[in-house]
Amino acid sequence: MTKTKPAPRHLPNQAPRNVAVYDMADTKWVASGPSGVWQQNIRSDPAAGRWFGGVRFEPLSRSGVHRHLGPAASYMLSGSLVDHVTRVSGGQALVNLTGAVHDVICYDAALVVARVDGPVLYSRPEDGVLGELGLAAGKAGETVDTTVGQPSDLLINVEAVTAVPGPVPGITRRTLFDYAGEAWRARFDQLVLAPGTRVPTHFTMGMTDLFVLSGEIQIGEAAAGSGCYVVIDAETELGLSSHYGARLLAWADGPVRWLDGAERGDLYGY
Repeated sequence: MTKTKPAPRHLPNQAPRNVAVYDMADTKWVASGPSGVWQQNIRSDPAAGRWFGGVRFEPLSRSGVHRHLGPAASYMLSGSLVDHVTRVSGGQALVNLTGAVHDVICYDAALVVARVDGPVLYSRPEDGVLGELGLAAGKAGETVDTTVGQPSDLLINVEAVTAVPGPVPGITRRTLFDYAGEAWRARFDQLVLAPGTRVPTHFTMGMTDLFVLSGEIQIGEAAAGSGCYVVIDAETELGLSSHYGARLLAWADGPVRWLDGAERGDLYGY
């Protein structure tokens, strides 16, 4: 099943176990809370505080002061964002640790792809980016100031991370964040597939999200090219290949189970 433009109220996490593809260029941007901030909601579950998609910042736009009640892992496609700890620029990754309290400002236009694995709490949810993810936590009595001063950001220079061979010929993997110290079990990786790479059929043990930075892939029966989001439900059987080569970001909630009987390492580094 391949989709390029999500219909309102029909997001991939509401569909049967499968693979869905959304082209960033064809997907609607919707206004976020603050002026000058827009978002693409690819996978959204406010009740669980989980989200996957893109965020676009106009110059001088701000996120608003907020607290992360779970980790968020993002990649800067272009531009830059600044908070009190660091400046993240195009080609870098950023992890907001659980407990982080900060405000983000954009001085130049910025484009981000991210996955959020916990509520994002604002004093006024309607004024914040992804503020809907923190509504339940706010009603339960959580406050923004509870964890002020805790470590907030982990900045990652992606190309400086050592690439290691993947489980099949033609794949290299950079592990950007292994969620160590977090309650959430996941991996955030960059995968590079050389032209002609074929990953054998496998079974996903957890929800997995991909973003194709460049190139093209065939995943299950779906095709995805540069600038495409790919959402894969848990317990999905699929193969992965690239004829011309590809560079991917991957957020995986669990390892894969190989279905060809071969003994090999995990695709996402578990």
